[in-house]
Amino acid sequence: MAAMLPLMASALSGCLKSDHEDYEMWRAENDAYLKTINMNEFEKVSPDWAPLNSVYIKWHNDRSLTAGNLVPMANSTVVAKYELEDINGTKIENSYARRDSAYTSQPLNNVIGMWIALTTMHVGDSATLIIPYDSGYGAQIRSGMKPYTNLIYHLKLKEIKAFERPAD
Repeated sequence: MAAMLPLMASALSGCLKSDHEDYEMWRAENDAYLKTINMNEFEKVSPDWAPLNSVYIKWHNDRSLTAGNLVPMANSTVVAKYELEDINGTKIENSYARRDSAYTSQPLNNVIGMWIALTTMHVGDSATLIIPYDSGYGAQIRSGMKPYTNLIYHLKLKEIKAFERPAD
């Protein structure tokens, strides 16, 4: 049995190295993907309160028609519908799997990229968001998702259930 330990340790370290190499390749693919974003279609949004983070937003509606609608604050309770995929189009999750097909949350309770996007949208806006992994889950391994995954959301902000005021 003691003779088996070095073989098992070698096999385990080989698996770890393979995963690391796989994740580094995936990271490089996600970095390359960001360089292909058509800036004539997408708007890069980097708010003053998070200048090192950004998202890319492609609007699917005429924003002049929603310009007078409410925009959520960080602590507002919003209702949205979404589909989430990675850069290869692999579906990760969606709100349609929920009983009422809606996702209810406060922007500040999401990854910073989603927080940025939700507080940029007006009720009724529909958009495709590209959230770079450093504004998403970064190097975290999440269920159904590798580390360094850029998040691609197809999102519609349906309503603001509770519009909170900023703290005085």
